[in-house]
Amino acid sequence: MKNWLEGAYDLHVHCGPDLFDRTGDDFDFARACKAAGMAGMAVKAHLGCTASRAYYVNREVPGFRYIPGICLNYPVGGINPSAVDASLKMGGRIVWMPNAHSRFHMERKSLRSWNSNAKMYISPGEEGITILDEQGELTPRFRETAALVKEHNAVIATSHLSPREIMALATYCHKEGIKTVLTHIRWVPEYSLELGKAFAELGGIVELTACAVAGYTAKIDLKTAMMLIDQIGHERMILSSDAGGPKAPSPHEAMRMLANNLSIAGLEGDKLKTMLVRNPEWLIAE
Repeated sequence: MKNWLEGAYDLHVHCGPDLFDRTGDDFDFARACKAAGMAGMAVKAHLGCTASRAYYVNREVPGFRYIPGICLNYPVGGINPSAVDASLKMGGRIVWMPNAHSRFHMERKSLRSWNSNAKMYISPGEEGITILDEQGELTPRFRETAALVKEHNAVIATSHLSPREIMALATYCHKEGIKTVLTHIRWVPEYSLELGKAFAELGGIVELTACAVAGYTAKIDLKTAMMLIDQIGHERMILSSDAGGPKAPSPHEAMRMLANNLSIAGLEGDKLKTMLVRNPEWLIAE
């Protein structure tokens, strides 16, 4: 069977050390991904910036690229342009909006236990991080963050924002010429096909994650995954794992299984290569 992972990038990996249980650290997953033929990975760390971690991995795992980034939860001050600037100047390529500390995440009942299980501390009285002000407009801190991302030709990923926030972000970034990713389509019902299509029409890239398809969280069956690719368009999508936790295979294995299953279901090889190699390369290009 063809190795669809040759030259592939996984732009959504979770690894230790973390507040969540993880089945490997940065070195474990980087070495395993390289051995599988992959070109690189980006680690979404809930607690901050991975630039320092990437420095050591890239030094010790030659021929593989660990792509730094930052996730804007409370540990880095939320939507904090100073933290974003530091990350980007240290090689960061992806700026994730908040996940566990987003207002949408905190208000959605089915996600509240996710925070406590991970021990993601939230100060009493905090209502969660949003990128919109009381009038529904993008906040100055988000606009400043977006300007920094544009300056470095980096990427903004939506993470766990609400659909309303996602579309405001996509509209603004399309106007400003900023690369964007809609994180894990269909991870929750609100991240619908319609939202993905609208996001893609505004120039964004939509992420389909292995951990959402079939045997992990079973949020999406293979038929639905194929429909999403057909409706949104492979040229506007990437495949990622969102793996690293104990209930999922290792990232490289999750990616391999997703790619193989999509191929068996009839997805053409060139479309797979676009989502696994070409689109990620474009996103992280400096």
